[in-house]
Amino acid sequence: MSSLFGSSSRKRTAAATAEASSNGITQESSKKKRSSLSSAPTNTSDDDNTSSNSPYHANSSALTTTFTDLGLSAPLVQACRKLGFKTPTGVQRAIIPFILKQPTSSSSSNNNNNNNHHVLTLSATGSGKTAAFALPLLHELSHDPYGIFALILTPTRELAKQIQQQILALGSGSGWKITCALIIGGEDMTKQSLELSRQPNFVVGTPGRLAELCRDGVTGGGHYRPNFRKVKYVVLDEADRLLSARSGFERDVAECLLQSTTHMRVDEADGTKKRVRRNCRMLLFSATMTRSLKSLEELAGAGVGRLPLKKIVVRSDGTWDSGEVKQKQKDVEEDGDDGSSNALDEKSNNKEKNNTAASDEDDDESDDEDQGSTPNIPAGLRQEYIFMPNRVREAYLLCSIRTLMTRGGRGKAKKDASLNSRGSDWSNTTGENLDISEIIGNNEQEEEYGSGKYPLAQSAIIFVPTCERVAHISGILTELGIQNVALHSLLSQNRRLASLGTFQSQQVRVLVATDVASRGLDVPEVDLVVNAELPRRAVDYVHRVGRTARAGRRGRAISLVGEQDVDLVHEAEKISGRKLLKCTEVTEDMAIKALGPVAKASRLTKMKLMDIGFDELVKKHRDRKRRDRRLRMKAEKRARQAMAKISASKN
Repeated sequence: MSSLFGSSSRKRTAAATAEASSNGITQESSKKKRSSLSSAPTNTSDDDNTSSNSPYHANSSALTTTFTDLGLSAPLVQACRKLGFKTPTGVQRAIIPFILKQPTSSSSSNNNNNNNHHVLTLSATGSGKTAAFALPLLHELSHDPYGIFALILTPTRELAKQIQQQILALGSGSGWKITCALIIGGEDMTKQSLELSRQPNFVVGTPGRLAELCRDGVTGGGHYRPNFRKVKYVVLDEADRLLSARSGFERDVAECLLQSTTHMRVDEADGTKKRVRRNCRMLLFSATMTRSLKSLEELAGAGVGRLPLKKIVVRSDGTWDSGEVKQKQKDVEEDGDDGSSNALDEKSNNKEKNNTAASDEDDDESDDEDQGSTPNIPAGLRQEYIFMPNRVREAYLLCSIRTLMTRGGRGKAKKDASLNSRGSDWSNTTGENLDISEIIGNNEQEEEYGSGKYPLAQSAIIFVPTCERVAHISGILTELGIQNVALHSLLSQNRRLASLGTFQSQQVRVLVATDVASRGLDVPEVDLVVNAELPRRAVDYVHRVGRTARAGRRGRAISLVGEQDVDLVHEAEKISGRKLLKCTEVTEDMAIKALGPVAKASRLTKMKLMDIGFDELVKKHRDRKRRDRRLRMKAEKRARQAMAKISASKN
């Protein structure tokens, strides 16, 4: 198998190079010949020389321009070309050669080998982080394909599904069959256990289900215990969410890392069993990092020794900084408001946001954030705000969709009106009775520009803090004739995938979702993000607006700001590094005219949600959250007591 990816291509390269030198071919030769000359990996040296010409050096001026220059094998380069990947992005230029230069092999099993760094990568949303770790892993796997080679953890099921699809797509051109198991909640555990027993090359999943299978195999619950003893790479995508304090993932992530990065060894001296770290490399990717790196190192090694960590921060211009993380980190003090004058300050009445409903979605404390390590938002993103009274938020949201989207968000054609019911829990809609085209204006034309100077959006994502708010707003839009689908954690897994597939295929142009859709989802057609309510954590704002303006495209983010949201606006401006501009296309007169239809649609939506028992579903969800929170607190207390006993015994 290694000959498929290495030997034959190197022979062709040597012959082509000799022919090129004899004919005097220069750098301005044709693209076809230049491709044949660089079909083999360029980084064949094993020394640790980091010269200025190296593509992974932080201050390199000779940046690579093709995937062949990164050192990838010819089949993977061809797969990238078929998928439309023309040139590597900044994060791909920084990470791929670094991983390929320091592969994880059995010959370098010394735990004190600092050359085999674990990698922490911070890069802006939409910069191609998935391909940055998928391509080198596929390249390394080609040399010696065997069972579970890499374990990839993600915080959401939709992101795990997307990563699995991208790995299979990139590996389809390798000439041999790539197997990738998807282990997420909401699916049959027995089928997932059987799939793991077949030893797939990649395992992509969420921490909860993977940890459940690991514990069930230990306690003899009847399922196959995953065999992660030969895993060479563990990838944490959206690492800031997986490793954040009080996120609910701590126990499950620790269990997965314990099984994949360590093993039990019997001490020959006294015969006792000790847990020893294996030769497994950690790759962490995120757009933001909110946990101290010292705690991250301890968690990555499951408490067994200290791990060398390489931190790479990729800038928006494609350059990057890299270096080994120091053992001691200084706490980042939270600064107050920047003191800049803003029109919102004059209208602010309170400093705290009244968001009690969101407490069941995310009750964790705000982590200290390394502002210097957080990449800025994409350059093509325009951030705007609409200031309005909090009690008429739905009316302004409706006017924003009707004004800033082509056809007012209604879809491509009237024959698709049957899609109105998708994303709601009822089939009959009264959209015709509540149509407000004559009230706030009829935007039925497919024109490129609306009343303002910016292009109208083709598709949009509306972010709402809680599941019940998603169902309510989705129902209001459906009643008013705007086609939309809902995505939140109370839906079944099949309905979640169906909603996302319907939106990605452009059958419906509006997606109403919680923050479950803010992590890693790549829908290139999205050119408008609407924050119906600003998130309480500024980090979540970066991930929300990052769903648009991806891969060099342009996008627009609109935030609805109430009287009590001014501090949240300042936090968003601080973390994004830009000011939020005022959106002048949605006016107060539009919202006043829409108050009547929106109020009627809201009442109908509440009655229909009550008829289908949605309130009971929300109550059960909240009870489960509280129960999990109590169990987590008890586990943390027992862990602190155990650590105190260990410290006392050593002293």
